[in-house]
Amino acid sequence: MLRVLLKLLVAGALLIYPIAVYFADGHLAPNQLLGGLFLLLAGRLLVLVWIKREHRLRNGLLAAALIVAAVLAIILFSSFQIDWLRFYPTVFNMAAFAVFFTSLFTGMPVVERMARLVHPDLPPQAVTYTRRVTWVWSVVLLLNSFVSLYTAFGTSFQFWSLYNGVIMYVIFGAVFVIEYLVRTYFRRKWEAAS
Repeated sequence: MLRVLLKLLVAGALLIYPIAVYFADGHLAPNQLLGGLFLLLAGRLLVLVWIKREHRLRNGLLAAALIVAAVLAIILFSSFQIDWLRFYPTVFNMAAFAVFFTSLFTGMPVVERMARLVHPDLPPQAVTYTRRVTWVWSVVLLLNSFVSLYTAFGTSFQFWSLYNGVIMYVIFGAVFVIEYLVRTYFRRKWEAAS
């Protein structure tokens, strides 16, 4: 229970980071905010080290590197600009896009892997469907990367925080709900046909 709670806490902190940056502006120096981001990422890896046995050494070394980076950011980057922190959502979205998109060229796309955790024996129609959903999420993440990049360069700090801390999650939630409704519809059709 504690492990799950810690994992949710770290994930939640990473998700609301744009809002935290907005409210911390003027109270914390930009290098402290950057150090905080590195510590959150290190915390996520440390939770993984604690929860999962696989990749324990790699995750532990990455966490240690991020902790060192946090200390160096706080000590050495006193002239760090807060505008640079605005690229975090873009990097996050591009990384997620890369995971989803590259999985399309492997034996099993990301969405199929997730579906097989719940339903190990997916029918062929569901396998095709999961590939299409992986494409949809790839497009959504790529488009969101461009919008996040635009908000970093071309909008006010307030709008950047609003989009990346609120609107983006509303969009992701809407895509998830629509996909769930479509999946439910198709699942009924597949079950009726079999």
